Amino acid sequence: MNHTGIRSEPHGSALDCSSLRHTAALHMTEHPECEAVAGVPLIRPGTGPLVPRHVAAAGAPRGANWKTVSGVEPCEERWAEVKRVCDGCFNDGERGRGVQVIDHRAAYGTARLVFDHFEELIGRHSGRLAFGGCLVTRHPWRASTATVAGGHLLRYSAAHELREAVAVGGGWAAGGTLDIAVPGHAHFTGGYTRGVGDVAAWPGFEIVHSTLTVEPGRRGRIDVHAAGGVYSGLLYLAMTGFPRHDEHGARCFDLGGHHVWTTCGYLCFPLKDAFVKSPGSPAALLRLRRTWADGDPEPAPSFPEGM
Repeated sequence: MNHTGIRSEPHGSALDCSSLRHTAALHMTEHPECEAVAGVPLIRPGTGPLVPRHVAAAGAPRGANWKTVSGVEPCEERWAEVKRVCDGCFNDGERGRGVQVIDHRAAYGTARLVFDHFEELIGRHSGRLAFGGCLVTRHPWRASTATVAGGHLLRYSAAHELREAVAVGGGWAAGGTLDIAVPGHAHFTGGYTRGVGDVAAWPGFEIVHSTLTVEPGRRGRIDVHAAGGVYSGLLYLAMTGFPRHDEHGARCFDLGGHHVWTTCGYLCFPLKDAFVKSPGSPAALLRLRRTWADGDPEPAPSFPEGM
């Protein structure tokens, strides 16, 4: 990949894939609906909505960290999910042309130029993006009530609100912002993303009021988890459809006032901390009752293994 200097006229600001599958993935809009199942379920051991080991999404996942991430390499499982976004853009033939991973360690040259203009790149070419992720954390913890001693009653509420629940825009994947609150105890705000093929709707707002009673000799609390998984992976920019640069098959685009070309099929950017909602889950939150014996250490709020 290289660049040939400043150009007076760019090739164009957007090149979107026209396939029906990719278009549907890009414009999948989250509509909180009255028929969406209400409630913030109190789950039991061995239950909980599905969290896939590998996911894909059209666009860049909202809230993901990209500025200081490195050490993520392509893997077959992630790639298999990415191909579900659009087989015209993401296929083995293009991958055979080469994959270049660009991260914050790029010190100079075109790789540094592309990294420094990451947000411009995804904003201009959202129709060429797909994220493939591997699961890191299942149902991440978001908030907790206070601890209550045995023999006492704790009244509490848990609520969520969705904001900016829209189709892909500015390069970001379909999804939005999820606000989670346990009034009087904790609050969390973060992005969420919808995986490709996920058509379940979350209610735009939900609140539950309940109580926690702990038996004598024990202590307890309610933990609130988001229904989904935290993923790390790669954001793929497909070079399919970009203008041809030379007779050797290189393709090109303009970025940051420079002309960039590459013979690779994909430019990839490592991402982490991408929260993707559980496919098919009707609720954005899960409640988990945690109790332990007096004198024992308080358990960590991570989601228990085996659930």
